[in-house]
Amino acid sequence: MDNSTIFSKTAKGMGEYKAGGKNLAREHARLLALVNGRSSIGDLLASGALVEGKYAPVFEALLEHGLIRQFDVAGLAEPIAWTPTELPDVFGAALPALTVEELSPQESVQAWAQARRGARELKSNGFYSYGKKGALDTGKSGLTALVVEDDDELAELLMVLLSEKGIQVQVAPDVPRALTAIRSGPVPDMVLLDIVLPGAPGKDGFDVLGFIRRQEDWSKVPVVMVTSEVSDEQVMRGLKGGADGYIFKPFQWEALYACIRDVLGI
Repeated sequence: MDNSTIFSKTAKGMGEYKAGGKNLAREHARLLALVNGRSSIGDLLASGALVEGKYAPVFEALLEHGLIRQFDVAGLAEPIAWTPTELPDVFGAALPALTVEELSPQESVQAWAQARRGARELKSNGFYSYGKKGALDTGKSGLTALVVEDDDELAELLMVLLSEKGIQVQVAPDVPRALTAIRSGPVPDMVLLDIVLPGAPGKDGFDVLGFIRRQEDWSKVPVVMVTSEVSDEQVMRGLKGGADGYIFKPFQWEALYACIRDVLGI
């Protein structure tokens, strides 16, 4: 077994992991917990998590039972080279202050009414879409998504769920690497963007959303904000910032895919 190989949990494997591996032998459950879609076999060996010559049968058993699969990391964002002291200057240039356009009294009432309706739908349905539709290339063979999420388990679950629907996923776990993906990566069909993100003090997913909307190639990409907090004010920020929808976490796959279908018009 090649030491450079990286495995990720399948949806079945994620379910077993969430259940505590109660249906597995202890060594199988331990290895399932180690599989994260980022660490190679070599990485796990170097950390002491695996013992040379003893891990292959366990991997093979997990593969046979459909709990893990080989993971292609070609699309993952590379770590950014900026240092913490450089980051504020980069953001100062990359994320200028928003220009706020004053709304008329009628427009303000309509916007807040939409925000309140969105917050209610987010609570009841698990997602809310502003009704915008992505302009997809009908000749595309598959969809692509940038997932900006710092929770390792949730990011892995999203990779599993989306890839099972034929959506190729790129992951950025923090604000700096999200900016790297936006500045230099391929333009995806959609973005799933967590609001609370590490890597840049005082900046969050709304700042990343603003940066996306300022890039000519990315300005029309549908963006769905991922949140664990529901409020009229937060939905209003997304509305003003150019988001296309919200998904509430912890979420159900049905709600996530319904939101994706709605914002992409598929």
